[in-house]
Amino acid sequence: MMNTLTVSPASGRLSDLAVRTGLALARWGRRRTIRRTDRERMLRAIAERSAARDAHAENARAHSAARLTLM
Repeated sequence: MMNTLTVSPASGRLSDLAVRTGLALARWGRRRTIRRTDRERMLRAIAERSAARDAHAENARAHSAARLTLM
């Protein structure tokens, strides 16, 4: 017995799409890894979060003090 496989003409396009998609995902993954491990970027983000947290605390203190003076 001999098995024969009929290959669809669209299978080439489908495999081409699969390869292109896989390569695009690999590029995206490499860019994401670089972004997530960039030391300067991470330190800058930590500093920005700390500054925002401090500003929020200062704003809350000022708002609380203003509310106390109105009473």
